Amino acid sequence: MLSRRTLLKAGGGAAVATAVGVPALAGSASAGGGWDYLRTRLTGDLVLPADTGYELAKQNQFGEFDAITPRGLVYAETTADVSLAVRFARDHGLPLRTRSGGHNYRGWSTGEGLVIDLSRIHHTTVTGETVHLGPGAQSIDALYALGPLGKQVIAGTCPTVCPGGFLSGGGIGYQTKKFGVGCDHIVSAQIVLADGSVRRVSAGSSPDLFWALRGGGGGNFGIVTDFEVTPIDAPRMVAFTAVFTWDRAAEILAAWQQWHLGTPDELGSALVFMLDDAAPGNMPTPLITGGYHGSEADLRVALAQLTTLVGAAPVNLDVRDLAYHEGMALSYGCGELTQDECHRVGTNPAAQLHRTALLREGYRFLDRALTTTEIGNLLAAWDGQRVAGQRRFLHGMTLGGANTRTGRQANAFVHRDAQFILGFDAQLDSPTPDLVAASEAFVDRGTAVLDQVARGAYVNFPGYKLPDWAGRYYAENYPRLLAAKRRYDPDNVFRHPRSIGSPSA
Repeated sequence: MLSRRTLLKAGGGAAVATAVGVPALAGSASAGGGWDYLRTRLTGDLVLPADTGYELAKQNQFGEFDAITPRGLVYAETTADVSLAVRFARDHGLPLRTRSGGHNYRGWSTGEGLVIDLSRIHHTTVTGETVHLGPGAQSIDALYALGPLGKQVIAGTCPTVCPGGFLSGGGIGYQTKKFGVGCDHIVSAQIVLADGSVRRVSAGSSPDLFWALRGGGGGNFGIVTDFEVTPIDAPRMVAFTAVFTWDRAAEILAAWQQWHLGTPDELGSALVFMLDDAAPGNMPTPLITGGYHGSEADLRVALAQLTTLVGAAPVNLDVRDLAYHEGMALSYGCGELTQDECHRVGTNPAAQLHRTALLREGYRFLDRALTTTEIGNLLAAWDGQRVAGQRRFLHGMTLGGANTRTGRQANAFVHRDAQFILGFDAQLDSPTPDLVAASEAFVDRGTAVLDQVARGAYVNFPGYKLPDWAGRYYAENYPRLLAAKRRYDPDNVFRHPRSIGSPSA
């Protein structure tokens, strides 16, 4: 998810997927154990279509998926709640989906059966040398909780993303070059399996499942209710944004890649070309933003190098040396907002962050910098066929550094050669069939160019269309993931259109 506030503007089911138990679900205390049976045994809450709050409860980040109407949603507050809900779904043949932050671009965290919402399992605690994160701990809240405790963790580029999806899929952020991806820091996880049982997995306990949970993607093997992670040594972060002019677009993209390859691991950055309305004649805004895990003076030296590579100074440069959690808040576009305001509209009374109606995107990993010709082809695809009412982005992030020093089979996150991830992103606030078609054509043009030079794709940026997703997400690690799936979820309770074991086309 794109980071700055302006950018933010800008399957499940049991093996028996029939409606077994539907009569019992309508009752209150029948032998079948209906909805009232579930409601009275939860510590958290059950929300049904007739209940007040259902319309809000079924919302994810993207309005497109409001059309999906779950049979019920469980706000789990404990691991026991999750176990109970999993057993209930299986007993009644209800397709099951899990939601932590609700940011899945393809809507895999909602469905027509039972949704288990983990937003209330949001603990952020320090135990000795490690940090425990609940799957529903939003990044902004976890960072603020850890700030006074002298510990910090890897977080992504959106304030309301949660560990349940972020860590399971890998976990890329401005910290990746210095500290690796987020899943590299997991030392244990507590997980509810498909039969409702609970276990703690680690390198010494169920190591095959522990391996799979680190980069294998959410919604595949079970429901993690606690991540134990090693913290990172990042007491401060120098947040920066350099805004340039569109006439230097090709030079900016080339310079950003060269800059990344020639600067130390302390520097993590993103490239963003954005157009708030893609109507013909509107001028895109190119910027480079990120975080530096070192001194402001050293960053300013690096920024001077960037200016030289671009061949022009930024028209606006914002550099701030802040406590790590404050620097991250600034990078999220929340520098002028309170912690409560830095949440999605509707989730608390003060929340101000935008909710997108519809998103189409396609991202690819790159192992090298693009050539001049490749950059020209990419920009032609991005800037062509303008259409009013569409917000579009070219969005890239750096990896490299520590990520490349971890083996491709160390855990399920296989993209260890990647230096960049780059993608085309179209967002609509007022979708129409013509605008949706134009947005899909825009992403198709971009990914066709990227596919000529790219190697793989990121399960956390799943792609609205992705042939051979298993190979692109997981490469040679897929057979090992499939073995773990068959061992720990033989009835395919945890599934979605691209879950491990689903057809790949």
